[in-house]
Amino acid sequence: MAKTKGNKPKVENPIDLDTIAFQIRESYKTARANIVYSIIKKGCKKIVFTSSNKSEGKTVTSVNVAIALAQQVNTKVLIIDCDLRRPQLHNALNIDPAPGLTNYLNNECTQEQVIKQTRVANLHAVTYGAVPPNPSELMASSDMKEFVKTIEKEYDFIIFDTPPIGVVVDSIPMIKNSDGVVLIVKHNQTTYPNLKKTINAVTRNGGKILGIIINGVETVKKRKYGYGYGYGYGYGYY
Repeated sequence: MAKTKGNKPKVENPIDLDTIAFQIRESYKTARANIVYSIIKKGCKKIVFTSSNKSEGKTVTSVNVAIALAQQVNTKVLIIDCDLRRPQLHNALNIDPAPGLTNYLNNECTQEQVIKQTRVANLHAVTYGAVPPNPSELMASSDMKEFVKTIEKEYDFIIFDTPPIGVVVDSIPMIKNSDGVVLIVKHNQTTYPNLKKTINAVTRNGGKILGIIINGVETVKKRKYGYGYGYGYGYGYY
């Protein structure tokens, strides 16, 4: 049975959908379009979001892309926090962390209890639940595979927010069973050698790289009108 550690995971600030600048929302919509047209298949599309290292904006990016996908007509989206070492999804969406994925995999709750409605229509989320001592084993377990196989019947897209593949191997089982991988890099932080290692790790494990989203890019100021957007998330595709 998974045990909760004494200290709660460090969390980021919740995403405030109402304060995100127009050009940033459009950037996420551009990412959405590229993802949609990169995966041509019927049924649920399963997409992994990962990065080279921590603190590169992986969770906030995966959440915003999930929101953009859910805003399409008749599109049901589920986002799952698979980063069981440094979970952030519950804080980004301002929802309770438990019951969550680890609780379900340990038979402590039902599927209905673990899937939470967010304040975004057509977007559901599965939080982490509790920080386990064996995250790699849980991600690679037959119970996790069966869980995904069951819930994919109900959704058009499943987004997996996984740990940095350059740090731990927890994301590899999800990569192997996904339809595509989106890599997150941070401007002036992610190095080319680390990115190359990440790309090699993904492809070596059978992952299809859909693209790269670059965070932390300074937006262009509109000097004519005397203002600019400083949210700090730009968009780049690989």
